[in-house]
Amino acid sequence: MNRRPRILAIDDDPAQLELLARGLAFEGFEVETREGPIGLTQLVRVFQPDIALVDIYIPTMKGDRIIELIRSAAHPETKYFVISSCSEEDLRACALETNAHGWLPKGLPMNEMALRLRDSLARHRELVGPPSTRRM
Repeated sequence: MNRRPRILAIDDDPAQLELLARGLAFEGFEVETREGPIGLTQLVRVFQPDIALVDIYIPTMKGDRIIELIRSAAHPETKYFVISSCSEEDLRACALETNAHGWLPKGLPMNEMALRLRDSLARHRELVGPPSTRRM
């Protein structure tokens, strides 16, 4: 049984989260959102996202700490992307610093974002084979 890819989006801007939730759902993803780290570990354990989109500049906790928090509860195949409205050069540096799989600028057209996310998942499957059973 194929399931829709799962995306977890973390951003301190509710409007940005709504945009991501609606746009990515329209593009065929199952989406959960959070405005910060509260309750995040439990959500990750239950939802088991394939990809986490993390705003690198959240006032309550830096994005690199949020990625560490997610990694502590997620399956090892989860992909991490930093998102921000800062320059592409800064985004690239943040992705490298946090050991993320990539970066996505805010304001990227939703169809392009979806293509990049699907491409990341497809490339991973080519390298390691079909996804393992992750439910416990």
